[in-house]
Amino acid sequence: ATDGELSIKWYFGSIAGTEHEVEERIKRKQLDGIASGGMECMRLAPTMRVARLPGLFENRDEVMYILSRLRPEIDDELRQQGFVNLGWSGFGFDVVFSRAPVTSMAELRAGKFWIWSQDVVGQAFAREMGISFVVSEPNDAAHAYDDQKLAGMIANPSVALVFQWSAQAHYFTPLDTAFLPVCVLVATSSYEELDLGLREQLRAASAKMLARVNMVSEDGDRALLGGLFARQGLHRVPLSPEFQRAFLDETRRVRAALGDKLVPAALLRRVDGWLAERRAGPGR
Repeated sequence: ATDGELSIKWYFGSIAGTEHEVEERIKRKQLDGIASGGMECMRLAPTMRVARLPGLFENRDEVMYILSRLRPEIDDELRQQGFVNLGWSGFGFDVVFSRAPVTSMAELRAGKFWIWSQDVVGQAFAREMGISFVVSEPNDAAHAYDDQKLAGMIANPSVALVFQWSAQAHYFTPLDTAFLPVCVLVATSSYEELDLGLREQLRAASAKMLARVNMVSEDGDRALLGGLFARQGLHRVPLSPEFQRAFLDETRRVRAALGDKLVPAALLRRVDGWLAERRAGPGR
């Protein structure tokens, strides 16, 4: 679209470092931007944390809808941190991968599970719900699991596939604990070096890519949970209505208990109102 005037070079697989290290490299002008699994974006723009709250959303469309409603606030927070938001997508909902079947809150609390070291929302909820956990970077989880330090991982199916946890764990429980958003940011200084036409092309290309990511991710999760994991030897644990109801009750209790610590109560009330309106709409 730009006749070669603008191109992007990607560094995949943590080659450029952890998300925090990447941000430091952006500040040193060694890199221009980051495609984040949500954690860095939620640190820079705390309003985005609402997308990560367990039990709040019924599906990914609801998450994307709420983020779009909150975009002006999120963009402003990122702007204050020196970034331009090129948009977001989603990797879907986390599920429970485990060494033994997890069929109840009691069994979930009995084990020690991996949580990403940058996932402040997941850690806060696990702590309040009485779930023991170990934090580390994703690259370190497999080794900890092999050393019997973990009962399993709470993670997105696609992430589990990439890091090969699906080949280590024996069971997965489709509990849909929390949603993992994806965002793409570029340093304001780099963005402002582009003329208006290049900025528009960059935004258009980013929107197209992120829409594709969302579609591929949704199809991938459906395929993995629907049979591909079983071919790898993973056993799907039936999610009982009692377990799901108990988990959702706990998430509501924890959201109330945490108050303003993660997401301001006023913001959460707005989100609850938007979700209620959407769910009460035609076809519901």
